[in-house]
Amino acid sequence: MRATLLLLTLISGGSYAAGFGCTNETDQRARLACYDQLAEAIAQCSSQEDQLDRLLCYDEFSQIATKATLPAAAPATAEAAISRAPIAPAAAPAVSAEAEFGKTTVPAEEIDAIHGVVASIKTDAYGKWTITLDNGQRWRQTESSRYKLKAGDTITIERAFMGSFLLSREGRGGQTRVKRLD
Repeated sequence: MRATLLLLTLISGGSYAAGFGCTNETDQRARLACYDQLAEAIAQCSSQEDQLDRLLCYDEFSQIATKATLPAAAPATAEAAISRAPIAPAAAPAVSAEAEFGKTTVPAEEIDAIHGVVASIKTDAYGKWTITLDNGQRWRQTESSRYKLKAGDTITIERAFMGSFLLSREGRGGQTRVKRLD
């Protein structure tokens, strides 16, 4: 099965592999490791039992690959290039890396995990919860599996593969995927 997924990735997803930098690797072992990561991501999506979760996983994978592989359109004229030039933003106040953790604008190298305490928790009709941490961040469970939390629990949220995040509770095995809301 894994070999089939890897072959499928190599044949039909060559542009995906290029977008993720696999074809840029000069070392064969590093390139193989890159393709293995892509195959694992596809296998993770295919292991989702719920059809909607599986579809969302594939869509997320496809969007990330498409964004990484789409070339920027070249402006036709110099005026168009000037009008499309980015405007320098006003100086923003300094914000800690922990406060920005989980947002897509933070480079992956800055922080790999945060620790916090669950301040409040709300559960929707499907059993998925939204938590608010003691630092004000809000996170929503994205997996359909049950993962029990309560206010006062100490948790760790760490960066995972392909821009996802895993939450684990201190003193309990297992993890669940989460997404930052704000």
